[in-house]
Amino acid sequence: MTRLWQSSIERARRTVLSLKQACYHAVQDYPGGATAIAAVDGNINATTLSHKLSLTGTNPKHKLNVDELQLILDLTRDSRIVDALLSPIGWVGIDVSELSDTDTEASLLTAISQMLSDESRVTMHLSKSLADGRLDDGELDEFELLALRLVQAVYKLRAVVRQRHAEDVAHG
Repeated sequence: MTRLWQSSIERARRTVLSLKQACYHAVQDYPGGATAIAAVDGNINATTLSHKLSLTGTNPKHKLNVDELQLILDLTRDSRIVDALLSPIGWVGIDVSELSDTDTEASLLTAISQMLSDESRVTMHLSKSLADGRLDDGELDEFELLALRLVQAVYKLRAVVRQRHAEDVAHG
């Protein structure tokens, strides 16, 4: 499972990113990108925002401020940003604020089952890696992201089950 090279898009799907990487990918994935986000605010220059998000930029003045970070998070609601903020301190963010119609007990259980299957594959490989004393960055990154997503899915299921229970109690 050793990977010599990953594109930034592949890495963004497989690992917990740095805050700068997470913001960059969140804005890139947002319809209209930095231009659209800057337009919503009205006070941010789209070019300046793009420079602040650049992963290759070297100008120390080009850094996101707290207001820009909040705007990006509010608009994109991208969990990678929350993961980047919380993972370094050992916390997990779980968004249950807006459960959709597709967030049913059945769909969440199916998703969790698939994640457990993926987690099983990764942990079996991880076990072999630990046994031979060789654990590479990619293996650790993949395991950490799968573990994080599994915890988030379980708590989302918890919210859906609690909501269903409350509805059942209300209807007698």
